[in-house]
Amino acid sequence: MIVYRLAIEKYKDDLTGTGAKIFGGRWNVVGLNVLYTTENISLSALEILVRAGKFLIPPDYMLLKIEVPDNLSFITISNNKLKKNWTEDIEYSQFIGSEFIKDNSAVALKVPSAIVDEENNYVINPNHPDFKKIKLKAVSRFKFDDRLFQIHE
Repeated sequence: MIVYRLAIEKYKDDLTGTGAKIFGGRWNVVGLNVLYTTENISLSALEILVRAGKFLIPPDYMLLKIEVPDNLSFITISNNKLKKNWTEDIEYSQFIGSEFIKDNSAVALKVPSAIVDEENNYVINPNHPDFKKIKLKAVSRFKFDDRLFQIHE
């Protein structure tokens, strides 16, 4: 399986999850390394845009294509397993993801996107023994289309 991640150039080779450890995220508390990835490129772009601010054009990013072997273990959490309005309760999703990391029973957690609930993110555990089998396959430049930031009347 190929998953995707957008990163600024400085961090294009960093799959350690250090950024999430420092700042926390939807599925982890501060102090726990996780690597956030998506099932498609456009969802990666949306994940950046939702944090960028309405009129702030993000700098050029690098698109990382990451190969996760199909035989590796992962846990799936679907929308129907989550409480209603889970997207509004970050502590709830952080608890679930943090417990997944601490449990260390699988290399990845497949979770619904908070932006597009029919699509998925993969929260990868860099501390799992199988993480070494996950490979960065390609890195290329990614530019957001300027039309995304035009003001329409």
